[in-house]
Amino acid sequence: MKIAITGGASAGHVVPALAVGDQLRAHGAELVFLGREHAIEHDYARRADIPFRHVPSAGLRRHRSWSNLLMPLTVARGVLAARTALRSERPDALFSKGSYVSVPVGVAAALCRIPVIIHESDHSLGLANKILGRLATTVCLTVPLHGRPSRWMRDKTRVTGLPLRSDLADGKPEALRERLGIPARPPVLLIFCGSSGSQRINAAVRAQLDTLCARFSVLHVVGKGNIDPTLASRPGYWQLEYLHDEMPDALALADLVIGRAGATTLAELEALDLPAVLVPLPASVSRGDQLDNARAYAQRHPGRCLVVPDDARLVDGAALARACEELADIRWAPDTESQPPRPEAAAQRVAEIVLQAAAAARRR
Repeated sequence: MKIAITGGASAGHVVPALAVGDQLRAHGAELVFLGREHAIEHDYARRADIPFRHVPSAGLRRHRSWSNLLMPLTVARGVLAARTALRSERPDALFSKGSYVSVPVGVAAALCRIPVIIHESDHSLGLANKILGRLATTVCLTVPLHGRPSRWMRDKTRVTGLPLRSDLADGKPEALRERLGIPARPPVLLIFCGSSGSQRINAAVRAQLDTLCARFSVLHVVGKGNIDPTLASRPGYWQLEYLHDEMPDALALADLVIGRAGATTLAELEALDLPAVLVPLPASVSRGDQLDNARAYAQRHPGRCLVVPDDARLVDGAALARACEELADIRWAPDTESQPPRPEAAAQRVAEIVLQAAAAARRR
């Protein structure tokens, strides 16, 4: 049995897709990944040793841009490329994790009569999943959607949770501590804002390094190309472009996290019970899903989560530093009754749905 996977543009889409891929492989499925060449999904698929097929795609910019006029042409080219790839690979089903990368692949799969299973991370469907949802056989959800679902969705939604990397609970903090030379004291503040980082959060953190380094060992994942060489020897401050296989180690090492409010980030923090300062993407550059995510997460974890808006108050970093100080002053009692996290549970549920759809397609 062969399963095609698509999704990309950010680690928040690719990492859950590959978590499902791990479970599909455990059931003996052969995999192929369809996405943009030399993009984040290509890099991750290569690291996971999954064959890759290039499909052009383009996203809709949320401001006036000439590239929006060219987007339909790029998507049309992507549909043709995806259709050719799917006819060559002959998968039994397609699993799509969303983002604009998935649209041409999902449309092509529907044209080829390949069952499409999609997954939505947030409280509402993103644009790509709104398009593909009508073509999908099953729409997997992290949580029930806000409001009454559309008529076409009522019989095809399944709440599965959000697929997380299976090694999330297997972090080796001391290995990373030794490699970077981070001392056993003070506590570790981990800052990460997705695969490309955040220039605004990076600047805010660096503006408050004196305050933060007086209280924490600061481990800052800055994003590709965002290393500041003038801070290379700054005591108490370690900067890295990105973490791949060592991300579970960093999360296990952290005592406190500063991050965005993407659904995957929040699910990982929740699974590991990590206190966090969240800086959600503003509605001016997104559809506002991270604002909803952060609000709901803070309500579920009062006292363990503070939200700092990404607006003028973020610029000098003072609000970030105050939030970190406030959370650091709280002493947490260990939760001895909670069960160890099972990051693979949601990925297993989604993989089972994909395999069932593939088996049904084979019987037709």
